Amino acid sequence: DMSALIAGAKYRGEFEDRLKAVVNEVIKSENIILFIDEIHTIVGAGASEGSMDAANILKPALARGELHTIGATTLKEYRKYFEKDAALQRRFQPVNVGEPSVNEALAMLRGIKEKLEIHHNVTIND
Repeated sequence: DMSALIAGAKYRGEFEDRLKAVVNEVIKSENIILFIDEIHTIVGAGASEGSMDAANILKPALARGELHTIGATTLKEYRKYFEKDAALQRRFQPVNVGEPSVNEALAMLRGIKEKLEIHHNVTIND
């Protein structure tokens, strides 16, 4: 949660320290794949006078293969942010995922039907 890392960071370098701590914890833990939703938001996130943004903090660990990351974004946001940063773009392999068909969407919903029924204490008819 990038906004949680940024929240309350008043002093220069405080955000960097927080994010580096998360990265180091993930690296130490091994066998972890970091998922970043809306990954385009790492570009510029936390940057202020003389400090690095989240993208530049993550790049070294990504380049060394220490940090395994999956990010989700739209094609429009990818082009707007990632394609302007060649070093960041090199560290990710885009995988385009299209929208599911109606039948595929129904199959997905049927796959989680029981969990939804239990969680919401309801019965879902097909």
